[in-house]
Amino acid sequence: MKAKMPQYEYINLDSGWSETCDEYGRWIYREDLFPNGLRALSDHLARNHQRLGLYMLPGIRKEALEGRIKGHEHVRIADLVTQKKQGNAFKGATFMPDEHNNYVQAYYDSIADLYAEWGVGYIKIDGCGPSNELQDMDTRKCLYMMHKAFSKHNIWIELSWSLDPQFADDWVTIANGARIHIDIESYSSKYMTTSHRIFQRMSYAAKWCDVQIEGKKFYIDLDVVLVGMTVDGKCVDGLDNDDVRISYISFWALVSSVFCIGADPRKLPQKYLSLLNHPVILDIHQCGVIARPIGSGNAWLNRKQVWWKRLPDGRLCVGLFNAHVYPFMLGISREVRFDFEDLGVEEVEAKDAWTGEWLGRFARSYSVVLRPGQCQLLLLSIIR
Repeated sequence: MKAKMPQYEYINLDSGWSETCDEYGRWIYREDLFPNGLRALSDHLARNHQRLGLYMLPGIRKEALEGRIKGHEHVRIADLVTQKKQGNAFKGATFMPDEHNNYVQAYYDSIADLYAEWGVGYIKIDGCGPSNELQDMDTRKCLYMMHKAFSKHNIWIELSWSLDPQFADDWVTIANGARIHIDIESYSSKYMTTSHRIFQRMSYAAKWCDVQIEGKKFYIDLDVVLVGMTVDGKCVDGLDNDDVRISYISFWALVSSVFCIGADPRKLPQKYLSLLNHPVILDIHQCGVIARPIGSGNAWLNRKQVWWKRLPDGRLCVGLFNAHVYPFMLGISREVRFDFEDLGVEEVEAKDAWTGEWLGRFARSYSVVLRPGQCQLLLLSIIR
């Protein structure tokens, strides 16, 4: 990662790094995988200017019940979950505390303190809710406690998955980012995802355009960027062509989605590494502003998608997408256009963000013919 993708900061372990708990009920790493401990790993990453991330769940694991709370050893953890209520969206994985009291807060504090000792800089908390799929699974009380515990150590908090935007005020307060839809993987035995699933994300991102609070950046998470994933010399990302791959990265950058690769960087072909490392695209992404659609952001009702945002230097970034993509095929080429009055301007100079090509000076509107799945990402300098 240091050699091939130096701008990427976090190296995150997904589920499987922990199978049990210590005497205080805290998630503990597998010694067969990490014989030198996680502190040694995080120190190594720090020398590469990277930070370690871990996966966990809200609630109290069943493996923790025999333990006692650190600093409150007279309290049995089992006594906090006598009702055995489901603690997250994965049935049987954790229990919800009977009451969210000071002892539960002390339990989460002890976990955060341990992770800080290990040098952890990021946690993904999975199975959260209410979600679009499970309205009756409400983990917010636990999440507020976890936020209080982990934020003391400047640990990035990422929530998952498919979280309901009607509770956006809670998510922005609790976390730095949140998954807003189901997994992007198609769970095919041959390929990771499909072009259709990429453009499907637009409709969900449109519901989150106004989710920000003063003084804090909140990043929606459209899920992993699978562009160019290669196994045994074969690209298995499942995308139809490079038009779709560029649209994939462009849209994630436009909405400043959490940008995470799921592939081994040593096996990614150079042409895809170049896309994932493009300095202008990463600048557009890192500004942390969620783009908004012009017209409907529902890619199935409106195949001619236009999204835009204002960059910190005053320029406008506009993405035009031909979303005429089906589950098993691509559609037809279409002209995609937008009127400048929708951006509050009259005349601009336009440059292609990917190629750096100066496209000219335009007044009142702009249009381009795009192949199905293709996009054009513009940088606009305002003239008037």
